[in-house]
Amino acid sequence: MPEREFLLLSATETDRLGLVAEVTKFIAEKGCNVEDSRIVVLGGYAGLMALVSGDAGALKALLDGLNELRERHGIRMAPRRVASRKLDRPTAPEVVVHAQAIDHPGIIHALADIVRRFGGNILELESASDSAPQSGEPLFRLRMTVRLPAAGDPGDLWRQLEAAATEQGVELELHAAPTGNADVVAHGPERRSRPRA
Repeated sequence: MPEREFLLLSATETDRLGLVAEVTKFIAEKGCNVEDSRIVVLGGYAGLMALVSGDAGALKALLDGLNELRERHGIRMAPRRVASRKLDRPTAPEVVVHAQAIDHPGIIHALADIVRRFGGNILELESASDSAPQSGEPLFRLRMTVRLPAAGDPGDLWRQLEAAATEQGVELELHAAPTGNADVVAHGPERRSRPRA
């Protein structure tokens, strides 16, 4: 059986109906498989990232066809080769941080910098601003998943985040990331679906 290789595809396009279907049809037509993907719409633009796998011939066909995709649908995808080696399954714990505050500049940096100094790795981060229900002020919300360093104590991270949150006027929650019973586990090329019980 030919060895699978991996390619990371990314694009930022004006959001419209059918965009995801067009991209995934193109990938399937070239004999490749979507291993992992993320799609987000911000400010009327869709950001797409897909980790694609296939044998060497299929990936070559996909790369050779990127101009065809651009001409047919106007989608400009940027490819990047990524390692095809087996990744060690991480054993470090993961935590999820939720934050909420009246929106102002610097909140994300303040929290992300604490995580960086603690030695953690931010795996996912989502934020949004809405109007607060009663006051109408811009309300900021954030959710991020953090992988702790192997020797890291979540309590230490919490204390450091809490100090930054107090300074920034942010309400925080921190809890362990779900494990074990999730239908999908891990991140990246070694992510696999678990069968339902």
